[in-house]
Amino acid sequence: MKILLPLLLLALSCFAAEQPLSLTLQSSSPSGKVSLVKEQWLPQRTAIIVCDMWDLHHCKNAVTREGEMAPRMNQVLEKARGEGVLIIHAPSSCMKPYEGSPARERAKAAPQADRLPDKIGEWCKVIPAEERAVYPLDQTDGGEDDDPAEHAAWAKELETRGLNPRSPWTKEIDVLHIDQDKDAISDSGTEIWNLLEARGIRNVILMGVHLNMCVAGRPFGLRQMAKNGKHVVLMRDMTDTMYNPKSWPFVNHTHGTALFIQHVEKNICPTITSDQFIGGQPFAFSNATAGPKRLHILLLGDSSTEAKIPKEIAPNEPQLEDTLRMLLASNKDLPPTDVINEGVSGEYIRRLIDSGRYDKAAAKLTDLDYIFIRYGLNDFSKRENFETNFPQDFHELIARLRKDHPAAMLIPMTVIPWANEPMCQKINDIVKQVATEEKLTVFDIYPRYAAELQRGPDMLNYRRYPLAKIPENLRSFALPYVQQGKEPTVIVLDNHLDGIFGQLPGWFGDRHPNLAGYNLIADETAKWLAPVILAKLPR
Repeated sequence: MKILLPLLLLALSCFAAEQPLSLTLQSSSPSGKVSLVKEQWLPQRTAIIVCDMWDLHHCKNAVTREGEMAPRMNQVLEKARGEGVLIIHAPSSCMKPYEGSPARERAKAAPQADRLPDKIGEWCKVIPAEERAVYPLDQTDGGEDDDPAEHAAWAKELETRGLNPRSPWTKEIDVLHIDQDKDAISDSGTEIWNLLEARGIRNVILMGVHLNMCVAGRPFGLRQMAKNGKHVVLMRDMTDTMYNPKSWPFVNHTHGTALFIQHVEKNICPTITSDQFIGGQPFAFSNATAGPKRLHILLLGDSSTEAKIPKEIAPNEPQLEDTLRMLLASNKDLPPTDVINEGVSGEYIRRLIDSGRYDKAAAKLTDLDYIFIRYGLNDFSKRENFETNFPQDFHELIARLRKDHPAAMLIPMTVIPWANEPMCQKINDIVKQVATEEKLTVFDIYPRYAAELQRGPDMLNYRRYPLAKIPENLRSFALPYVQQGKEPTVIVLDNHLDGIFGQLPGWFGDRHPNLAGYNLIADETAKWLAPVILAKLPR
């Protein structure tokens, strides 16, 4: 019995160590649609690579964010290590403090792999899947998002410590525990590849900083792992980017990181989150490095606001909210803005309120500064007793917005020209009357849009046409543009098929804006809003 008990305990411990990791991998399609796949990974066939979690950085905000993230990262590493996952610490250019340590020697001692990928020891800045993608961030300025004065003071402090202010790192941050009996330390793509191959490790998790630079591009980074056949994932809440919100696409830092995560999910590898290891909620940074206060603009409206079709057909192009944000950013006198588009196809005011969507999409938002309201087209066709109920619904919506967002400026908008000009006139007259009664200023988009249409009556609209109505002998021209569904439909965002199908009855019937139409709306909105914002700035 004395012999059997230790053997039983050993067997039980081995069984526990072989329990698989249950992970949910997230990927994104080219249009941004998220898909989830559940997988089981054996811990002994899994490694975590901790990328460049240095003790210091030339960007002070980067140091602050890393300091916030590191304690939770250490919890993840402790849990994963306890389950049998190999932890590889990879603080690049900082091997000297670790030379001779068991963890460092463990990486160096791995035998050369039978298959050593070409250029595994080099940076990888792009893989084939990324070549046709739009890179989501402008990082040509290095991604520094410090306040200039604070950055200068930080650089001076680093110099007084005897450090190079451009590369002050000396080791991995102390918050992360290194287990000398189990972990490995290396910044070499070749060493790390040899180590993975020697242990039969196929599954690799990357975490650390910075995603758009080191995590993606290092010799041991996401691209190298993905292109050379490892089953690699990014732990997306255990990373950060080097991105300056003053650069394109002029979003806040958190949003910039989210855009690059989506780029990874579309083109490089799936992602997971830390709660899959330690429970709770995914990690999120505090507002400590949020930067200057940003103005928040909300767009409420129907399909002519949502831009559903352009987003589906051209997901990599700037959409209405993006173009408006970038146009406002081009005015250096304005504070940075975030634009939230809550337009929904088919919506009218009564449905917005009665469906409960108002409570989810508008009431719970915080710190709104400007709210644009553009309804009427669906109200006209779907609301009974339109001339009585539409203004009542509009007044009710304004009352709710005032209650929920007392500091926001409410801006009723006219509708854009549609097929029936008298209908549009009737809608816009009511909008203007409601605005007068509520003592609000109307933003009249109709004249600019109508004037632009004089250059070509169909230049601002996409073409949407049933495939069944296209003659059989011409359908080959339409096939690349068919959107499948209950009734397959041809959708073209511009005029390049007009020469073939322009004579078909109803080819130009859809009046929804194309990208040109939404760019016009954004341009006119920015021109109208910029002086309003400037007038409210403290002098």
